[in-house]
Formats: sequence, C-alpha cells, structure tokens
Amino acid sequence: MRTVCLLVLLSSSLTVAQPARTAVDSVIVTGRVRNLSAQLYRESPTVLVSRNNILQASRELVRPAPLNVDGTFRVSLPLIYPQEELYFTYGRISTAFLAAPGTLSIELNADSLFTADVPFRFGGVNAQVNQQFARFKAFEASFSGKPNPAKLSEQVSGKQDEAVYRQVATAFQAPFRAFSTKEKPFPLLTRWVGWSNRYNAASFLYDKAGYEEATLAKSLNDSLRPPDDQLLTAARATAMNRFGTYATSLSTGRTTNGLPVDALASLLLRYGRNLTQTERTRLQSYQTSNSAKASDLRFFQDLVKRSSDTIQRLATYETMIRRSKSQFDSASVSYLTAYWLAYSLPTLTLDFAKLLYAYARPQITDPQLGQSLDELYALEVKDSVRIRAAVQAFRKAGDKLDGTELSPGVFVTKNDLPAGGALFDRIVGTNRGKVVYVLMTTATEEAGQQAALDAQRLRARYRSRDLALVYVPVPGTDPSLWIEFSTKYNLAGDHLLLTGEQLPELMERLRPDDSLSATVINRVGKIVKRNAPLPGAYEEVGKVIDKQL
Repeated sequence: MRTVCLLVLLSSSLTVAQPARTAVDSVIVTGRVRNLSAQLYRESPTVLVSRNNILQASRELVRPAPLNVDGTFRVSLPLIYPQEELYFTYGRISTAFLAAPGTLSIELNADSLFTADVPFRFGGVNAQVNQQFARFKAFEASFSGKPNPAKLSEQVSGKQDEAVYRQVATAFQAPFRAFSTKEKPFPLLTRWVGWSNRYNAASFLYDKAGYEEATLAKSLNDSLRPPDDQLLTAARATAMNRFGTYATSLSTGRTTNGLPVDALASLLLRYGRNLTQTERTRLQSYQTSNSAKASDLRFFQDLVKRSSDTIQRLATYETMIRRSKSQFDSASVSYLTAYWLAYSLPTLTLDFAKLLYAYARPQITDPQLGQSLDELYALEVKDSVRIRAAVQAFRKAGDKLDGTELSPGVFVTKNDLPAGGALFDRIVGTNRGKVVYVLMTTATEEAGQQAALDAQRLRARYRSRDLALVYVPVPGTDPSLWIEFSTKYNLAGDHLLLTGEQLPELMERLRPDDSLSATVINRVGKIVKRNAPLPGAYEEVGKVIDKQL
C-alpha cells in the first residue's frame, strides 16, 4: 500500500542555481536630453532604464545610463519576452514604454520637462505605439472615470467569480475605451493596455480570494492566466505573483503534508548524509516498491534527522509541486515551480541555494521562466566570493566575536555565554556619545530585509560620530544567513547575534510590539523611544533622532 512517510513543516524554501543563461535578445535604448543645463546635469547626471521579472514583481531590474555632456545616453538591456514593458526615469520624470529586440530612442527637452503633457519623443522600435501610449497616459491622468478598488469591492460583493471578473475588467478598461473615442489606437497598443487591464482584474480576484479564503472557479483560468502570452508587463508580473501567493495558500491549507514513500526514499538516497550500504539498499527497495510499514517509520525518521534541514526543504518543495499538479494546468504548474524557487532565494544561504537550484532547476522546462529564474539567481549570488569569505571568517571565529569586522563596516558580536542584555549593553557602551538606532529584524522575510536596507539611508543622513546603527536579527535560522545578507548589501553597523535563550532578556528591556521593531537610545545610553518608526518612515525616524542630537 502507498503510505506517506514524512510530515513536513511548510515553509517558503526552494532555490535556484546553475550557470545563469543569457537572454538571446536585447534592446538598445539611446536618447538625448536636449537643452541640458549645467544645474540640471548636476542634479540628475544619470537616466535609469528598468525592466520587470515575471517571478518577482516587487523588484525592478535597473540599468543606469550616465548622461554625456551633450545630454546623450545609451544603455543595453536583455529581453526575455518578445515584447517587454520597460521604464525610463530621469529625475522626477518617468514613463513606461514597450521594448522589442533592436534599437529604441527617447528624447526629452529640458525646457519643457515639467510643462508638456507628453515630454517624451520616441523613435526606433515601437516608436508610434510608445508615442501613442504616452498620449494615453496623459489622457488617463485627467480621466474622471478611473476605477476605485475600494468601491469595486463593495459593488461585486456576493457575486459569482465570472461576474466579478467581467465587472472589474470592464472598470479597468474604461479609461482606454474613452481614449479610443478620441484617437484610434494601434493594434499593439490595444493589446498592451487591454491585457494589462485583464491582469489588473486578475490581481483583484486573487486578492479577493485570498482575503475570503476562497477557491476561484476553474472556468476563469484562461482569463486570469492567458495561455501563450508573449508580452511582459508590470501588471502581468504582479498578477502572476498574486497567483503564486494564492496557489501557495491552497497548497499549504491541506490537512496532509507528506510525500509518497518512493519520493522520500529518492530524496534520502540523493541527499542523505553518511548512508551505509545497508541503508542505501533498504532505501532502494522502498523506492522500487513505493510502500512501507508503520514499523519502518523510525528508520526514515533517523535518516531524516541526519540532514533534516536539507530534506525538510526539499520535501516541502516537492509536496507543494505535487499538490499544484492536481489543482492547475501544466503551464501554471511550470510557473509555480519557478516562482516558489525565486521567492525563497533571499531566505537561503548560498550553499542551500546551490543545492536546491541544482535539484529543482531541471524541472523548469519553459525557457522564458527558466531565464527569468536564472536572472534572479545571478543577482543573488553575484558577490559569492566576498560573501563566502565573510561566512568563513564567521565560522572560524567560533562562538565568540566581540565587534569583529567580518566585512568592511559590518561588525559582529556573538557570545553564547553572557546574557543577551549584557552583550547589548557592551555594544551600546562602545557607542556612548552617539544616538543609537536599534533595529530588530530578520533576513527570512521580505519586510525585515527591506527594513534593514532602509536603515542604511540613515548613515548617509548623519555623521558616524552622531549615529550608530545596531542590527539585532531574530534568532531561529542559520546565523550564516544573516552574515551573508549583511555582507551582500554592505549593512554597515553593529550586528548582535543572539541565541534563542539570550533574546528574551533583551525583549523584556526593549518591549517590542513585533519581531520587526526599532528602538532609539540617546547619547548617554538611555532608551528614549521604544517601538520607534521603522526605517522606511524616513522622515519620522529623522524627527526622533534629531531630538536627541
């Protein structure tokens, strides 16, 4: 009989690896800012061109292009899809445009940057469509019938999924319909804007389903996730990410969390540690028969314990993929296979990323999803030599680090023996005379990562003799992950690594409302603001710190 042998704790762990594959096509974006004044050049000496990744909508991939003295610029970007929505930014002026392989130009006139409704002039690939799109966005900005998501939620309450989709899609399309009565749109523009609105409607439905913990009608699959779409937009990336979140909730909401015997045996044969020949032979028999008795459970549990973290992550991934195959079509499963890997990358050490990528990457057969995943992986591991050096120094130091500089500006304190409060006092004491901003955070969640990155903006605002940053990552994961994260992003400051036993004492003193929290300590070491604004509230944080200077 088939039995499930391992119950796994579901977590967002997967990953990517293998040599990054380069997109076969690219677009060259050239242009000029005419009448560029010396003052404007000093304020904005660079233009930015960015693009989406279908697996990570929250992250724009940016290529800066420095302006020459005559205002000209040139930058090349790889393209994964035949048509991709890109973004051009110069100072406070920005626009989306549609790129395809070839050369595309964008010109601006500095004299009319902030007065013209359409300050851009396009040339090259998709020139007419991009120019018309710019006119449409100017029209949309003043259109009074733009959809209001809050009102839409009220209007569709209680309706069936198909009716909700039709109503929401129609509402999102209203500005373009009105524009089309004034100017006949090019077919490509109709497709670009129309499909973006379809994806906006899809995002609305996925959010609604998540909030209501509902399952969407399968009859909507093609509307929400159109097959063979070869145009990548921000709306599409966002909708597909929302689908990933929705699918994850379905996969994790079941009562059975396990793998068939043959699948678990295969994982242990490939990734199990220190297996004897007898154990290998026994696993091979389970793999062949795909059955086991209740008395065999202890055997599997003992093997899993030897490499529990590795097997747990792999089992989680396999379980979710297997469930998705029973819920979605093959194209959707292919997306989820890549999405779950990409989503977990920031929460994994380099070694786990390499291992899990090698395991899962061959399962992604869609070439564009594969390239999208490779692109994200390459970004995550690009500083691997420097990161590994920091981790090696961390491990070599053992259990005791006293403000040890593992990477330029990254000072780490760790000691398992003293109480957490004593270690914290030591760091505060070394920074006496400065205002200390303490951020309790984590490297395993996006919000925690972003808060840690945002905190670095404070270093640019204040002198090092006036402000000290102290990071306290919440324990519970491999501390090497925080070392990798802080090294990769150059999180200059003091980093206090506490154990689970040391943390409660510090928590009693800081009294945070959440695991992601901030505290401000004045120049003489006294706590003056518990649950202070997080770094993302840049101006609010500044007000609190300024009072102590």
